[in-house]
Amino acid sequence: MWKALRLPWRRDVLAGVDLDGNLYFERSVRSAQRTRRHVVYKKNINVAEYNDQIIPIQWQAWMRHTRSQPPTIQELLHDVERRRRMAENVHRLATKGMSRAVAGPEAVDTAQNSRSQPPPPPTASKPSAPGESFEPEGWKPDSANRANTRSNKKDNN
Repeated sequence: MWKALRLPWRRDVLAGVDLDGNLYFERSVRSAQRTRRHVVYKKNINVAEYNDQIIPIQWQAWMRHTRSQPPTIQELLHDVERRRRMAENVHRLATKGMSRAVAGPEAVDTAQNSRSQPPPPPTASKPSAPGESFEPEGWKPDSANRANTRSNKKDNN
């Protein structure tokens, strides 16, 4: 808690802690327009082993100055709960998909046939706008025009 106090002799001020115990600091620099932000990892991490998933997305946004206020513990816990629910839903859908695959295509066909079919798209009898009936054609220059342009070029040179 004492690290979070903004005292004149302190360079780094504690902004917060994530659920893994990593410490996030903010440093005011006189020559820069915005503060410098950095993290002190709880575990000693090798540079080759670094991964974006080590830092929660809320803290990544704070580190990049996308958000001005650091995330709260409640926000981080809410995100963990959301991810858990999403994993459960994915698992539930995967098992549902596997049961459909085991049941065979007949079960899928009957499920699709039980739904109401959408009406067929209306057919247009005549174009409603002037440009809708336009169909492009190929263009070939006349042989007489080609001959005239060749003779004009020879005369000019």
